[in-house]
Order: sequence, then structure tokens, then C-alpha cells
Amino acid sequence: MTGAFIVFEGIDGSGKTSMCEMVRAELTKAGRDVIVTQEPTHDEIGTFIRDGVVKDISQKAEALLFVADRAVHTERIAQKVAEGYIVICDRYFASTVAYQSAPLNGEALDKEWLLEINRPIVRTPNVTFLLDLDVDRSMRRVNDRGEKSKFENIEYQRSVRTNYIKLAKEFDFVIIDGDRPQEDVLKDVMEFIREVI
Repeated sequence: MTGAFIVFEGIDGSGKTSMCEMVRAELTKAGRDVIVTQEPTHDEIGTFIRDGVVKDISQKAEALLFVADRAVHTERIAQKVAEGYIVICDRYFASTVAYQSAPLNGEALDKEWLLEINRPIVRTPNVTFLLDLDVDRSMRRVNDRGEKSKFENIEYQRSVRTNYIKLAKEFDFVIIDGDRPQEDVLKDVMEFIREVI
């Protein structure tokens, strides 16, 4: 069977991680070999980013770390897709661009520079879903989880959401209304996935 590469994007609290697992269950039930992965990864570079070992790092340096992690990750994704796996990824290059071109503590990176440093290493997914959700609602979900990070600020997330919608139009992402019951979101997502695998 031919493999496929599927990506889920969205602001914090948009339901990406849950949807990745629900899609995995659906595809596994249909007899497909499925891997769910995420960025930053849990590999060496991704763990370094997640652990925040380097304090007071500039956004530009952080962006380069994300791209380094993605370069290794993309090679692994390509290998698994070639072996016939469906690889589902929770965040990919659009996350770096959407988040780091939004102003955070007065600093924002140039969108074109972010796209340029990603261009040599990214692989075009079979489909990228943007789970779109109102920021106030997404932040309520985040607060309910009790997992706040430096990125979970309402005004910042509004900028990120705006960036995501622009990227979705530029790169032909499938925009899915994430403010509905998960079963309805899953139904729409699976209809698109069946068209590409």
C-alpha cells in the first residue's frame, strides 16, 4: 500500500492532538499502518527545545533549532511513508511560521525568512488540516488542561491564528471548523483523508 503524510495545524487548544489520535484509530481499524508524530519531536534536538535548556534564547535562534529538528524529522517521515505507513504529524513547518512571525514580547520574525529557511527541508504533505477555533474558546480549553506556556497569551494567539489562516490560503490547507463536537470534526477530516490515500 502507498504511504501518506498528513499534518494537523492550529493554535493551542484547537484539538490537534486529540484529532491525530482519533484519525489514527480510524485508519488502524481500516487495516492501515499508522504512525503519529509531532513537532517539536521527542528526539535529541526536539527534546532540547522542549526542555528549555538554553535560557533567554532569541526567537531567531529558536527558529533555527525548530528547523534543525524538522530536518531530521522529515527524513524519518519520508522513510516511513516510503515503507507504506501513513504518518500523521501534530504540527509541521506552518507552526514555526505562524508562531514566530507573530509578535511575542515585542519580537517577531520575518515570515519570508522563516519560509526560506524551511523550504530546503520540508516535504509537501498529502493534506494539511488547519483546525480553526476562536481564540477565547481555545484558551478556555488550555486553561482547563492547566498547561500554560509562554505562547498561551490571548493577543499573541490571535496573531498566530491570523497567520495560520493566511498560510492556509497560501499553501492550500484544508480549514476545518474546530468549534464543534469531535465526532463531527473527525467525520469531515476522514472524508478528505479518504480522497488522498
